[in-house]
Amino acid sequence: MNKVVLEDMAKLIKTPFTPLDIFKINETAVRLVKIKGRYHWHKHTNQDELFIVIRGEMDINLTDEVVHLKEGEGYIVKCGVMHQSYAENEALALMVEPQETLAQGD
Repeated sequence: MNKVVLEDMAKLIKTPFTPLDIFKINETAVRLVKIKGRYHWHKHTNQDELFIVIRGEMDINLTDEVVHLKEGEGYIVKCGVMHQSYAENEALALMVEPQETLAQGD
């Protein structure tokens, strides 16, 4: 396996909210995603989802709060929790989740 440079991989992502699988380890995927604007509300019934911000800032809107993340910060959205990703300016984040997790939710 070759070394991965995240900023180089980010150049391959042309559309926000279109995750790119960077690594697959066991049953887990590490995905790189650009976040800009507002994604739709959704949930993952059986999977937790970890967001780690690499560049910029983003919000994870939950039904009862907003989690604001800056570079180097992360947050786990537990399974079954309605959420919406948002970034006013483009952010780059890693998502760590089971490989079968669908980006659009259940």
